[in-house]
Amino acid sequence: MSGYGLSYWAPHAAPARSRTAHGKPAKGRLTADVVVIGGGFTGCAAAYTLAQAGLDVVLLEADRLASGATQGSIGAVLPVPDGSLIEVEKTAGKRAAHIAYAELQRSVRDLSTTLKRLKIRCDLSAMPLLVNAPFTNDAAVLKKEVSARKAAKLDATWLTRAASSEALATETQGAMRLHDAATLHPVRAALGLADAARAKGARIFEHIRVKKTTFTRKDATVAFNGGTIVTRGVLVATGTPGSVFHQLDRHVRTTRGYVVVTEPLTPAMRKLVGPREALYTEGTESPRFLRWLDGNRALFAGLTGPEMASAPLRDAAVRQRANQLMYEFSLRYPDISGLPPAFGWDLPIVSTADGLPWIGPHRNYPFHFFSLAFGWHGEAFAWLAARAAARFFTNQATKDDQMQGFMRSW
Repeated sequence: MSGYGLSYWAPHAAPARSRTAHGKPAKGRLTADVVVIGGGFTGCAAAYTLAQAGLDVVLLEADRLASGATQGSIGAVLPVPDGSLIEVEKTAGKRAAHIAYAELQRSVRDLSTTLKRLKIRCDLSAMPLLVNAPFTNDAAVLKKEVSARKAAKLDATWLTRAASSEALATETQGAMRLHDAATLHPVRAALGLADAARAKGARIFEHIRVKKTTFTRKDATVAFNGGTIVTRGVLVATGTPGSVFHQLDRHVRTTRGYVVVTEPLTPAMRKLVGPREALYTEGTESPRFLRWLDGNRALFAGLTGPEMASAPLRDAAVRQRANQLMYEFSLRYPDISGLPPAFGWDLPIVSTADGLPWIGPHRNYPFHFFSLAFGWHGEAFAWLAARAAARFFTNQATKDDQMQGFMRSW
């Protein structure tokens, strides 16, 4: 496999101008209204919304923009968390669940509108999400999910077995259709948002590693390799708490997810796999995700597993899981059997016990706002978090915003 261990998005990144260092080197004692820690899709989206709100923003990225989990993303903007609404109602409570699902649905639409308005070239394409029920018992569960979503005034339509079979061309007993979903190039979208943030005055620095944050009653200080920044706001957009905020590790669960991209489908294969006009996932305990790419390729993802202790073990896991994903893909679409993988990689999947992310402040960290644990669906939750952060740092936060953060666990 020529792309073993390499993300499909890496060699298809944005033009070099978007990868150059932003601004002068960060050093000495700086000031800012808000410091964004993390330069993935979440951090870039937040930098844009904060700068657009008129705040003086500094973004610090330890490596290169969009080089971490964003580059490992499946590039699907989905209006659902990892868990079903029924499950999240039980774990997080109905109010928190309904707020999160409704806000996520709105965020998908708003993100698409914003990317178009900013003219960011990221292959954005709106399409429905079909949640497949491969077996009869899955269909019974999924029908209850449709009913629960309708009761909560959320988008959901049940497709009969005949309709879902025509749309998916795979084994199905029916499917739930959600209209507000999209695909995009995650790296180009993140870099486009970074450029838009910079145009609004944000200062963006790559290869800057944050060592710690401290705070007094008046402000916070972000210490990094080369200097400090005194600020009234710190937005943590690192996906996982990391070493700086390791005290919050107990609030998250981190596993590895795996992704494979095929070589191009042959003309005969393309006729047999259906119209390829929707995103695919499954109403099962451990769902897989499928999206079609330009060049007649398929991206298939899933198979979460434990973190690996060493690079050799991780490399072996990527190879094994990539081959397993290809096998499972061939079970769903036997007509592609024999098609080799072109890329295979892993990515961190950070989740929570109740199925919803942590978006908001924490009582032990004054002046801080956290955007953590988005699961598989970083892009949609990232935009939700970016908008919530803009409200928080401009003193316009709502009661609904509070339910998306740590308050629901207190």
